[in-house]
Amino acid sequence: MHLSHLNYAIWIVTTGLEVLVCALGYRCGLQRRLPFFTAYLTVLVASEGLVWAVYHLLGYESWAAYDAAWSMHAILLAARGLAIAELCFRLLRSYAGIWALAWRILLIVAFVFLLHAAIESASRPYWLNTFVMALDRDLELSATGVLIALLLIGRYYTLEMNSLERRIAAGLCVYSVVRVMTNAVMLQAIARHLPSSIDYSAWTQHAQIWWNTAQGLASACVLAVWAVALRHPVLATRPAPALLPASAYRELSPAVNFRLRALNTRLLELLKS
Repeated sequence: MHLSHLNYAIWIVTTGLEVLVCALGYRCGLQRRLPFFTAYLTVLVASEGLVWAVYHLLGYESWAAYDAAWSMHAILLAARGLAIAELCFRLLRSYAGIWALAWRILLIVAFVFLLHAAIESASRPYWLNTFVMALDRDLELSATGVLIALLLIGRYYTLEMNSLERRIAAGLCVYSVVRVMTNAVMLQAIARHLPSSIDYSAWTQHAQIWWNTAQGLASACVLAVWAVALRHPVLATRPAPALLPASAYRELSPAVNFRLRALNTRLLELLKS
């Protein structure tokens, strides 16, 4: 199947934005603040170049192209997962008890995803794409929940999260939501048209063009927001916020910070026991 002219245009724009965002990230020192997210941007650019080279030299339908595309997609999933975990750490690192619980939950979820994908793809003839697709589905669903929770927790408890980190988290969240929605619509449409479509091949090609267009536009919009956010240098480090005495919290925000401190203390006690 070949891409449409619209898909080619979106792919060129998206690739250019990926290179621009990656270059801006290194220029403004993002690698010192968010090294895993910067690594994700780097892998994103490298994967585009590698897959394009394999397609150009060996052909779109070759086994080498198949292996390269799905392998790079798996690496991108891992890099995006680490970038999301890094944002969680940036927000919660000042509260050791909450972060200790959070990283354990993230680790268990990642293990469950890998096990589920391995079981689902073990008996399939094309195990690589089945394995990566299962990981993709599980990661996007969990990433949506984690990032929405991260943004809501930061806002509700007034935790320190600068504009750049909020835009990065929001961008990753929007991208995951769009992928979840388009994948769900695609699967539903396939299930509905598979038994009755006269020309299923033509319909599948049309649906694939729509799917690529929706995800490409979402990616381009997110990258544009990140490019704007990375116009200025970022600080390499951020001082940890000092926790105020209990009396000050009762005076300033008794319904917010006091509960967060109590939760943090309780989690520390549970983890030490």
